[in-house]
Amino acid sequence: MTYFDTSALIKYFVMEKGSDLAQRLVQAHSPTATASITYAEIYSGLNRRKREGYISANQYARVGRQFEEHWLSYIRIELIQEVLALAKVLLERYPLRALDAIHLASAISLQKGIQEPLQFAAADSRLLDAASAERLSPLNIETAKFKK
Repeated sequence: MTYFDTSALIKYFVMEKGSDLAQRLVQAHSPTATASITYAEIYSGLNRRKREGYISANQYARVGRQFEEHWLSYIRIELIQEVLALAKVLLERYPLRALDAIHLASAISLQKGIQEPLQFAAADSRLLDAASAERLSPLNIETAKFKK
């Protein structure tokens, strides 16, 4: 199973560095997992790309519809007290941003629940280093090669 932080998952919907790998992973490694906060983060990223002219209003609408269709198929880790408490510990342990700590805490909680290795896809080296230190299998979505 692959857990996607928002920086990795958005690449499935918007063509940029790492999109090919994101698309291959989502299609080949079902199911896909992410945190519930990803919903708002995806729309934040899409709106920023629209404001900056990277995507058009029509592309924004199309990508939004695609995302909504996919969202229901993802395993979504809810923002519960256990995840928040673990995020606090991770923030004390690593130089992470708040939402990155929530993603990492969500993935750790998921891995504990499924009791099997979890691949953690992201595009942020600090987050990936912390994921590795927490015994997740880090995958830099922008530099890694696809392995079946």
